[in-house]
Amino acid sequence: MAATGDFGPAPAGTNLAENQNAQIFGAVITLMVIGTVGVVMRWVARKTPDSIALAIDDYLIVAALIFAYGTAICSLLSINYGGGKHLWAITSNDFIHIWKLLYAYVMIYATAVTLTKVSILMFYRRIFGITYSLYLCLFFAIGYWITIIVVINVGCRPLSYFWMRYTDPSAVGTCIDIPKFFFGNGIAAMLIDVIILCVPIPIVWGLQMPTSQKLAVVSILLLGSLL
Repeated sequence: MAATGDFGPAPAGTNLAENQNAQIFGAVITLMVIGTVGVVMRWVARKTPDSIALAIDDYLIVAALIFAYGTAICSLLSINYGGGKHLWAITSNDFIHIWKLLYAYVMIYATAVTLTKVSILMFYRRIFGITYSLYLCLFFAIGYWITIIVVINVGCRPLSYFWMRYTDPSAVGTCIDIPKFFFGNGIAAMLIDVIILCVPIPIVWGLQMPTSQKLAVVSILLLGSLL
């Protein structure tokens, strides 16, 4: 039985044989390779004889990478259940599996990005000795993580309604507006990123060096944080 629920029949002209499995696989593997290479290169650079001892930010970024692997696994597993196919081409059972993976993905992703943000903040603290603005950013980052974990677990009652409401006509429960939740999640994460990226700018701008060098340092910091 095809998963229909609120989605209705397939639009006219839709080729249900199409899928984006290769694109999903390629994107996931590419991003994980880039992330892994970046972290490995960081550790190699930090383990050279002239470098200082590893710090908490180095360990936090490894933890973030591990959770990033978790998001990759969820994405790849979704392919087995039709994650790369049109909605109308998968079964109700597959649809339920995809939403269960989505439930896990949200928590794993939130943990990965939060660990990344905290790693960046600890790096700032180690380099610049930032205190008050650091604590404020930590409050935002950890608050973001707590909010995501709590909302995804209590937003639907019972929890199973999160993945059953579109496929089981007999399912009874209440649930938040999931698309709005994801949209708000993305906006919050982006705003926190902007705040974190702006933290070292006043410090760098106060250094005694030419403006061109200040711009170069700020650009490097921003690029490094984004990567």
